[in-house]
Amino acid sequence: MRELTELLEGLDAVVTGRKERIITGLAYDSRAARTGNIFVAIKGEITDGHEFIDRAIENGAMVIVHDRDLKRYREEITYVRVKNSREAMPHLAARFYYFPANEMLAIGVTGTNGKTTITYYIQHLLAAAHQQAAIVGTTGVHYAGQFQELPHTTPESVDLQAILADLVIHNCRAAVLEVSSHALIQHRADNISFNAAIFTNLTQDHLDYHQTMDAYASAKQNLFNALDSDALAVINSDDEYANVMIEKTAARVIRYGQSGSSDYRLAHFVPGSESTEMTIQAPQGELKFTTNIVGLYNGYNLLAAMATVMALGYDFAKFRSALTKMPAVPGRLQQVGTGKKKVFIDYAHTPSAMETVLTALRHAYPESRLITVFGCGGDRDKGKRPIMGKIATELSDYTVITDDNPRSESTEAIIRDILTGCKPKTDFEVIPHRYGAIQRALRMASETDVIAVLGKGHENYQEKHGIRYHFDDSEVITRCLEANGC
Repeated sequence: MRELTELLEGLDAVVTGRKERIITGLAYDSRAARTGNIFVAIKGEITDGHEFIDRAIENGAMVIVHDRDLKRYREEITYVRVKNSREAMPHLAARFYYFPANEMLAIGVTGTNGKTTITYYIQHLLAAAHQQAAIVGTTGVHYAGQFQELPHTTPESVDLQAILADLVIHNCRAAVLEVSSHALIQHRADNISFNAAIFTNLTQDHLDYHQTMDAYASAKQNLFNALDSDALAVINSDDEYANVMIEKTAARVIRYGQSGSSDYRLAHFVPGSESTEMTIQAPQGELKFTTNIVGLYNGYNLLAAMATVMALGYDFAKFRSALTKMPAVPGRLQQVGTGKKKVFIDYAHTPSAMETVLTALRHAYPESRLITVFGCGGDRDKGKRPIMGKIATELSDYTVITDDNPRSESTEAIIRDILTGCKPKTDFEVIPHRYGAIQRALRMASETDVIAVLGKGHENYQEKHGIRYHFDDSEVITRCLEANGC
């Protein structure tokens, strides 16, 4: 519990009513409000919290934070008028939970592709250097063998600060967080003092939300603009938006990539059937090692993780042996099934991610026929659908086009958008139901073929018309393989 006056310190606000209150918690969902809580009224994509203030009060909220005039004010309630409720919420949350990020090494990862993999790689390297770290991101919260599912890649600020506070209580001294562009626009990661922030890349995605690539880049830039001078900005120097990320940052800039200007340069990358040889030119000297990762894009992910950990002062010698067996990341080029057929699932749901995954499989299995199963999500950037259709049919020997998360759109309409980009005279077919599409790919594949099932990766649901139904690509694949004795 905290005193309201302490939480309001430094916040530009007009207070109506009693300031002398003991606060028991924070809520932004009226249904979650409890006795003695602050309710922060924020406008969401569908609903507006200002419309649910009375319900929050009925559930026990005693303080209302709002950013617009209200129709009704109650004498027994304290009202805090701010310019922007979303900006005020992380201020209040960080103070309520005693700034938990200050008690740990905090690393943020942003970019279109690679965020999840990099968090797993950093956790792995830190563990080898005897520093146990938590992951907070797309696949949930992972720490010391414990797991918590999350509704968003980056939770709302109240939830995120609560998670960090809980990690501190459980003696966590390092956390690696995926920081999405939506989260940065919505101030979810505000009031977190990151020791390092990583930029992976920027390719077409979320344009339904950001509208333009420049706006998308500007959202990502916010993470680096907020860094202190003693923090690190770890930047992919080979990406065209690299300079945008660092133009306003006060942090020390560390570059990684294949270009000569990189502080950590990928000088040698030779994939083999069982392992990959890598050489990195670093300020600490030339680093040669063998690793189990697949694909050049994962070479970049590993390079980003190593650059960050080493720039933070960790000795390469402490984690060198750990590089030989990097962790499998759920739903990221994850091989599924124990049968003779080679089946991979991947979360790739952008044109760039699809291209890198299919190219990696082409290089890893050059003599194999490549069969790809994919769809596109509804209510999202429609512009990437034909691009993904083109990439899939160009890089695959056979493509099965299906559904993903249709959300409020019809599967048929989404597939029509995909088909406009499919390369003419290529082998593809449409099977609208994902289970049937996966089943078709597995049945037609021989033991020498490679099957890539893309778009959902670790997700265990399909969302249709506001309802989430259980659907797990890996479960479906395993079931089909067992049923057919493959």
